Amino acid sequence: MIADSNENKYQICVVTGTRAEYGLLKELLFKLRDDSRCKLTLVVTGSHLVESFGNTQKEIMEDGFEDYIKVPIPLEDDSKSGMAKTTGIAMQKFSELFTDYKPDICIVLGDRFEIFAVAAAAHLIGIPVAHISGGDVTEGAVDDAMRHCITKLSSLHFPGCEQSAKRIIQMGEQPDRVFNVGEPGVENCLKVTCMSRRELADNLNFEGIMGDYAVVTFHPVTMENSTAAYQLHELIGAMEEFPDMSYIITKANADAEGRIVNDIWQQETEKHANWKLVSSLGMVRYLSAVKYAKAVIGNSSSGIYEVPSMGIPTVNIGDRQKGRIMAESIVSCFSEKEKITASIKEVLKDDFQQKAKNIVPMYGDGTTSAQIVSHVMEYLLKISGTTKKHFYDIDFVLAEKG
Repeated sequence: MIADSNENKYQICVVTGTRAEYGLLKELLFKLRDDSRCKLTLVVTGSHLVESFGNTQKEIMEDGFEDYIKVPIPLEDDSKSGMAKTTGIAMQKFSELFTDYKPDICIVLGDRFEIFAVAAAAHLIGIPVAHISGGDVTEGAVDDAMRHCITKLSSLHFPGCEQSAKRIIQMGEQPDRVFNVGEPGVENCLKVTCMSRRELADNLNFEGIMGDYAVVTFHPVTMENSTAAYQLHELIGAMEEFPDMSYIITKANADAEGRIVNDIWQQETEKHANWKLVSSLGMVRYLSAVKYAKAVIGNSSSGIYEVPSMGIPTVNIGDRQKGRIMAESIVSCFSEKEKITASIKEVLKDDFQQKAKNIVPMYGDGTTSAQIVSHVMEYLLKISGTTKKHFYDIDFVLAEKG
């Protein structure tokens, strides 16, 4: 069924709630916007609309997506109960939106609580959901369970690797609805035109870029209780062991304890002339910063997906990304100063730097967005108008208890 018979186009809704997620969706959005078969509606929510998180809707407008729908949700309370309450409010707001606006399909990416609210509202109202980057495992974050919930609420699946595709099928999703398209972040790395080092230094007003530097992103580990401040201070202690290294630091997302992290970064950056703190770099500046860096340090998924494909080492701290497939250019360590320091020393060695440059991307070939458009259109032509699906059973034998 085509929702808009007057225009004879499929109504496609894409929702974005964070700066990082929008960067991953950008190529897909451009392709959907330019596809004559589609009427794209972009819905902007979450930290995009909050000044303290960089008001990153500005980047969306700069890309030409000015006619979008805003769905503001409260992010002032970054406690775990605050996240739960915000999820409920987001579900209510998106239920109201989807009652009046019923697209043929809603496309979401990732695993955040606001995206779970979107998927739940769409599913209950009868709008099919297409989910990008499902099937991953991240044992240190509540996002892990959110991601799997979104999978079960979705009708179409676009995981980033074969292992994730198998997990989605293991959860009972039909194999002919699951497509290993690679990660959109890898596509960005392979296609984006980066700024020169000089342009980036001038843009950020930070001369540290002209020497050795690292890019740092640290998010709270949401499956742990009140560990953000302690773990961050351990990281800061390790960073101070390299006084000749400069650092570009990006603020944490709107997770539980995220404001604690950002407040500490603000205080510490004022003490260090060789540190630069930014709310958001955006896709081009971020990838440009990674391109010239000696390493990426922290616990962001970009250190697992995008960074290895750019030939740069990653120091992955703690359990937030535990469970993802990791390239040999990634060194994982506990959230302790000594362990982090040792890991930074390891990735700065000449032989490790050279090894990182020879890594083959593990999450796709750079055609992710084109594949998604093709599979979405094929799905709409065949199955549009229903969220009905069958549970796919896998025959196996349970181990005996004893």
